[in-house]
Amino acid sequence: MKKSLLAASLLCTALTAQAEPGVFLGLTLQLGGNFSAREVGLTAKLVSSRHEDRAVVGGGISIYPFGSGPTRIGADIGAGLQGRNAGALVGYDLLLNRPTLSIGHVNTVRPAQAPAPLPPT
Repeated sequence: MKKSLLAASLLCTALTAQAEPGVFLGLTLQLGGNFSAREVGLTAKLVSSRHEDRAVVGGGISIYPFGSGPTRIGADIGAGLQGRNAGALVGYDLLLNRPTLSIGHVNTVRPAQAPAPLPPT
């Protein structure tokens, strides 16, 4: 129970100060163990920015459909890069105590560019 409360409070603290967060949906892989289907999951995260070509931090929930017992749900935080509608994050799962790698789709937008100056008249 304490781990769940700690994970929830860290996620809320990390994500509340952002002005325009993005939504990340994709696959996650638990690292540091034997590779099997039990370590591959589906993830949904909030990332710190929707802008393309940025370094971001994020956190979210992962569901491991082929996991067994308490390893079916995880809550992770991480950092990574995002490009045009795609991103990758390396993080740590606070409930499962394992590093993670996530790749997926991000709802990015192009950053607004400054308008060109008007020619002198």
